[in-house]
Amino acid sequence: MAEENTAEHERLVLLVDDRPASAAALEMVVGEMFGFAVHTVANGAAAWRFLESAAGKSVQAVITDLDMPLISGMELIRRMRSDSLHSATPIIVISGTTDPAAPQRALQAGANAFFPKPWSPGQVCATLEQLLYERNAKRP
Repeated sequence: MAEENTAEHERLVLLVDDRPASAAALEMVVGEMFGFAVHTVANGAAAWRFLESAAGKSVQAVITDLDMPLISGMELIRRMRSDSLHSATPIIVISGTTDPAAPQRALQAGANAFFPKPWSPGQVCATLEQLLYERNAKRP
């Protein structure tokens, strides 16, 4: 799982997944195929630290798993929605959870979209592009 120092990139996506294979697949699709700058971390605690750092101010969107050590994806979503800097940052959840209520809970917590694993690269990236377009259209 490669980490990239991408603070200067305009389209920076933070990927949060504790499974290296899942993170690598997302990194390849979002970064290499669709041209986003990507910073990858393995859990919600590392994601929150990055979001609070100077580099985290340039994050345009977050793609996160739910079931992770230290801070879950659900807690990360709640923290982001309570934080003035990241309250409007688009959040996409991609999770292999078997909990049938997880999608609804994630959306209620503030996620913008939920995709079960296995996920469709085209659908995830189309959703990411749409969320970024909507967010940028709302900015003055």
